[in-house]
Amino acid sequence: MRNFYQKHRSRWELYDQLLLGNPILERGLVIAPIVVTCTTLANALALSVSFAVITIFTVLLSYFVPKKLPYTIRVILNAAIAALLFIPTVYLVRGIWPEAVYQLGVYLPLLATNSLIVQKSESRYHQQKLPVMMVQLITAAIGFAAVAAVVGTVREVFGKGMILGRPIEGLSWTVSSMALPFCGFLLVGFLAAALQKFRFWLAKPMHKMKKEDNTDA
Repeated sequence: MRNFYQKHRSRWELYDQLLLGNPILERGLVIAPIVVTCTTLANALALSVSFAVITIFTVLLSYFVPKKLPYTIRVILNAAIAALLFIPTVYLVRGIWPEAVYQLGVYLPLLATNSLIVQKSESRYHQQKLPVMMVQLITAAIGFAAVAAVVGTVREVFGKGMILGRPIEGLSWTVSSMALPFCGFLLVGFLAAALQKFRFWLAKPMHKMKKEDNTDA
């Protein structure tokens, strides 16, 4: 795995927003909705679907906005497109997770101005060819959903003793503070630290690893 990563590092990092380039763990983007609202798996799934629909389609549609327009105007148009997409997204999510929509609160409409749309659409995504941009957007959405699902599951299981609203048999203790935002920050921090550890392991030169193995032997 390390050999493959080091030989194809530039291409790996270009497309890998699922793990090494995860927008939450590697860049700290869109972190507030995760730590505040992902107290259950249902909330995490609702947030992830909303994020994917709003972000992917906004960046895709804004890709065709003329580049001749001033940067400020393009950013405003991006936010306007996201605001329009927010309406059908709410109806979609409400039909699947009706209670989650209200629990997400203000963080659901704030997805219309998330940093991937406002900052990265012009500086990164729109600089790529359309197929490359779509791959990056999809992997970013999956990476966001993965982090949200892990955080939501851990907090629901150990904070409420349930999963998807159903009690877990045999789990006799819970920690109510898991529902508080600071626990969300801690979980995201631990996940980010684990990701960085894995990144350093992948990037470590092979000859150093061989020396360490020989020393241990």
